[in-house]
Amino acid sequence: MNVFERFNNGEHINLQTDPQAGEFRVESMRCAQLCHELNQLMPFDPQVRGLMEELFQHRLPATSNIGVPLTIDYACQIKIGERVLINYGFHTTSSAGITIEDDVMIGPDVNVLTINHDFANLWTLIPKPVRICRGAWIGARAIICPGVTIGDGAIVAAGAVVTKDVAPHTVVGGNPAKFIKSAV
Repeated sequence: MNVFERFNNGEHINLQTDPQAGEFRVESMRCAQLCHELNQLMPFDPQVRGLMEELFQHRLPATSNIGVPLTIDYACQIKIGERVLINYGFHTTSSAGITIEDDVMIGPDVNVLTINHDFANLWTLIPKPVRICRGAWIGARAIICPGVTIGDGAIVAAGAVVTKDVAPHTVVGGNPAKFIKSAV
């Protein structure tokens, strides 16, 4: 079982002592190089799509688009559905897994985080995957914290810091994000 499969099973990994911790570096370096290449191109350069395909190992649906620049550390851990639009400035710590379902829209400069550290030993990573469900909309500069699920059709206001799950068809905003109203 590789280190990402172990993370997907919820296992905590100590970066100093785990013999498989180096596997993080291999994928991180691959993604850093491809993101750097992408970030040097003009936004609508024909090379962008090909490099995105390489970054996502040919798993990015043809109906989905991601703007550049972007910073993705572990693209192998991100699943993107159909008709997804992710604006420029997308930043992730995705080693624990990010699932973005169909018809999601993500605004500029959004951060999605999936890792926390053990307070007793900061070298130990605690995986908490993030799920953004069908039809959700994440506003500009929002931060989605580890372990959060954004429900179907939910709206996260610009600048929100989401530390807890967001119920389907609701609007949340603020820091920490709180219920504002129903989105129906």
